[in-house]
Amino acid sequence: MRRESAYCVRGQGMPGERIPSAGGKGVPSPVAYTVKQVTTAEEFSGMERVWNALLSLSPADTYFLRWEWLWGWWETYAEEGDRLAILVVEEGAEIVAIAPFYTRTRLLGGVYPVRRLMFLGTQPESDGDVCSDYMDIICVQGKNREALRSIFEAVAADDLCDEMHLARIGTASETFALLPKMAAIHGLPWVRLNEAESPHIRLPAEWEEYLEGLSSSMRYKVRNERRKIGKLPQVKIARAESHGELQGAFGELVRLHRKRWESKDLSGAFSNGKFASFHRKMMETMMAKGHLDLFSLYAEGSIRAVLYNIAYKGKIYFYQSGIDTGSTRVAFGYVLHSHCIEDAIGRGIGEYDFLPKGKTDTYKERFANGHRTVADVYMARHWAARYFLRAQEMARTVYSRVRPES
Repeated sequence: MRRESAYCVRGQGMPGERIPSAGGKGVPSPVAYTVKQVTTAEEFSGMERVWNALLSLSPADTYFLRWEWLWGWWETYAEEGDRLAILVVEEGAEIVAIAPFYTRTRLLGGVYPVRRLMFLGTQPESDGDVCSDYMDIICVQGKNREALRSIFEAVAADDLCDEMHLARIGTASETFALLPKMAAIHGLPWVRLNEAESPHIRLPAEWEEYLEGLSSSMRYKVRNERRKIGKLPQVKIARAESHGELQGAFGELVRLHRKRWESKDLSGAFSNGKFASFHRKMMETMMAKGHLDLFSLYAEGSIRAVLYNIAYKGKIYFYQSGIDTGSTRVAFGYVLHSHCIEDAIGRGIGEYDFLPKGKTDTYKERFANGHRTVADVYMARHWAARYFLRAQEMARTVYSRVRPES
């Protein structure tokens, strides 16, 4: 059972309301901030109201930082030995920042145990990662620099970890720019890893205006695929609006996704039981709060494509798909994506974000008219982690010198 927290966020408390502290050990900060740790599931479970209220005041406000996403992830993915290390930064009686961290022990080089601090919702190098994107420190506008300084002081004072791997941060965020500076202040070697482009569409007011902005070949592709599907019988596109429709569409999403990847002798994301369980629960939560856009494309009496999109704060995030790629007559994925983009324009939504693309996701660039970048930042605190980082850097240097010309 979740208990409700009584923490107060700037601008969110009631006049005269008693504001208890966040509990845990407080660490003084350079600007009279106090940093407190949330270390138990009971405490974390009670933070929904204050967490999402703070997020609404933060430039980092994305769906993947909402309490329900990260709490659901912790319930599903926390392993034995994992420890919550959520850092709550308070200025007087008000919370100004939350660092959504946890720690997990790994064997460095398969031998030496080190404690890795990461964002909740991420587990780099692990199977079944849910690919939470645009991760960040949740912070009130204008407080990021001093809040992050306070967080680093708390990590050092409490010796929370041996290494920090902060994954999938938007490189345009203030946090990303500040992390190397904080590492330098604390004498921590660091490296930028796993950079990925995230194509998106800045949506215009009209569908035809969007089409005119595409390349001529892509514009022809979209229009031609829509004409071709119009010649098939029993065509419709439907958005899941009820629990029953959600369950049916989810089942088809999983089936089509697995079928596509198995045809390549690969295991798709839904082959991981935790991944499927997490998203089944999250879709119910999203639907209840109006954040789920789960669209199915029917043709010739069966579902040929399903898109799992998240609608949040004037944006659509394309998260996952299941596409029947066995047909040579129609590119069902192009048809359904184009429908979802047109639907978003009709609803006055400002952006359609494809999220970071993989090696086979070139179609995302064809739809997009802009992109942003996400990357990881790794920092080594313990001598063993520092040695490991230097060894990796040496290996990369040697490879760059001896790799064959492409």
